[in-house]
Amino acid sequence: MTGKTHLAVGTAAALCLLQPDTLKEWVLCLGAASIGSVISDIDASSSDSREELNKITALSVLAMTAVCFAEYRWNLGILKSFDRESSLFRLFTGFVMLLAICSFGKNQPHRTFMHSLPGCLIVTAVVSLIYPDAAPYFLVSMLSHIAIDLLNRRGVQLLYPLKWKLCLDICRSNGIINRWLAHAGAVVSIAASTILLLHI
Repeated sequence: MTGKTHLAVGTAAALCLLQPDTLKEWVLCLGAASIGSVISDIDASSSDSREELNKITALSVLAMTAVCFAEYRWNLGILKSFDRESSLFRLFTGFVMLLAICSFGKNQPHRTFMHSLPGCLIVTAVVSLIYPDAAPYFLVSMLSHIAIDLLNRRGVQLLYPLKWKLCLDICRSNGIINRWLAHAGAVVSIAASTILLLHI
């Protein structure tokens, strides 16, 4: 599936399954889900992989910037929560670990480690080390990425390092189902966000 589809579906999944009920949680949800929904594709091995990596990096920086701006503008309590649940040492250690894991994942074949359940759990554990409140949103969105990639004709090494791969062979990664999922994810994300913001 395309990056836009993963972003739309991952965000919708995090919003609907975890149902953030405060403005702070909504901002955290959008930020963490934006990154979690696309991070698996750092292992893209096509000729466009550098462009894909640049998009993932840009989206991650944009998501973190948006969260920081929202915290600054509306004083949501994200920094207080971070001070209570984490530390600069955990932030630094987690960031170094995340870079190491992503570097390893980037050099693996597409749809192997970064698309596996062990890979997902390892990356989420590091996110939890950095900021526990963001981890559930990150996990749901990363799992959604893996789940919709299973619909494609190319196998996913779900239980890495086992060589066994799974694919449901239902659609192409850039076909009509991809477009439907992208549109549905966007509509659900907007609707869920609207309902939440009206009740805050």
